[in-house]
Amino acid sequence: MKIFRRSKYLDKILSFLEKEKLILLLGPRQVGKTTLLYMLKNEVKDRLVYYYSFEDEFSKLDFLNKQDFINYFTRVLKVDFFKPGLFLLDEIQYVKNNIRLLKALYDDQEIKLQFVVTGSWIWNLKEDSSSLVGRWVEIFIWWFDFFEFLEYKWLNVSSFSLKDYSSSLAKVFWSYYEEYLTFWGYPAVVVSSSKEEKILNLEKIVKKYIDKDISFMLSWEEIIDFKKFFSYFVSQIWNLVKVESVANFLWIKTKKVKKFLEVLKKTLFIQLCYPFYVDKQKEYSSHPKVYFHDIGILNFLKKNFDYIDFWIANEHFVANELLKNKIFNSDEIKIYKKISKSEIDFIYDGLTKFIPIETKSNNSLAVPKIFYSFDKMYWNRVSFYVKTTKDILGEKEVNWKKVYFVPNFLIGKILNF
Repeated sequence: MKIFRRSKYLDKILSFLEKEKLILLLGPRQVGKTTLLYMLKNEVKDRLVYYYSFEDEFSKLDFLNKQDFINYFTRVLKVDFFKPGLFLLDEIQYVKNNIRLLKALYDDQEIKLQFVVTGSWIWNLKEDSSSLVGRWVEIFIWWFDFFEFLEYKWLNVSSFSLKDYSSSLAKVFWSYYEEYLTFWGYPAVVVSSSKEEKILNLEKIVKKYIDKDISFMLSWEEIIDFKKFFSYFVSQIWNLVKVESVANFLWIKTKKVKKFLEVLKKTLFIQLCYPFYVDKQKEYSSHPKVYFHDIGILNFLKKNFDYIDFWIANEHFVANELLKNKIFNSDEIKIYKKISKSEIDFIYDGLTKFIPIETKSNNSLAVPKIFYSFDKMYWNRVSFYVKTTKDILGEKEVNWKKVYFVPNFLIGKILNF
């Protein structure tokens, strides 16, 4: 099997190790967090490195306090906490009081080890993580984005920029884009050699997600309602989520529907995009829109691998590429919808860039009318506008603001504009 170095993450981790004591790698199951730890271990061979995973049942441990933790690993792994080195801790969410433990390890000035810790987002649902603010660095680990996927397929696109784009390259990208939209970017799925093997791996991922994450967070009685909710939820994926309507339809309490949505969000299974608004009289301000983080999973749940609905798939793709390539962790992906029904699919609301984005599946270079009305209200905030296309590039203006026409599969590159 090809060994693929995920440079966008490894290089960032190595850079932070020059100055940080505690680095947390956050991400859902099966996206390659453990693989990254093994790759990191191979890249710091000049250092003393320890590794432990809390994933398996027999390895799940509870520690009374920091000293109990130190005593255990000093005895079992011969870890020397008071000499420079690196301790890789995998799946920390299974350790009770994990945040308190990490805080204590960080604050002990006599401990010279650095820690790289992985965890699904569920690990901080149980405790208040505010006590760790300023003590750690968070790096979110995601599925292969489209350009990682292309690199795994042996395409040399590591230095690609939009000036390199051509019609011949568009044909190459499109052939891979269709495969990506069908099965998406879970590493185990990407490396599978056949359609059947890809589907089998998606099945394993969904089963493990239900058996591990959902069972960990919900009671047996809640899981029964969750499965009913989940089935309905998948069928309504392209709509705004109106919690009260879902609760009434399924005869489930509104409080429980909110909890199920929060579970899906916190386990990084879905992305909730909330509205951008200023004027509640004219703009939607409440109901979010849902996007699956992995369309391969969505296709599996809908039992559909033979037909791509590009309208839905492109929106999910754009939402995820923006998420995976955010400039800052606090940047947000929002939607924009007026009471009059006109809308903009996405607003990239960032610390340094504010980008309205309309997604399309054709090659029209017409500027959306809503860009003009939006610019009258928010011209002082907008960095530039984007309208996606099937496979062509273009450029126009709205009131002296640039409008870039970019193929959907290149949307991850717009944050470099």
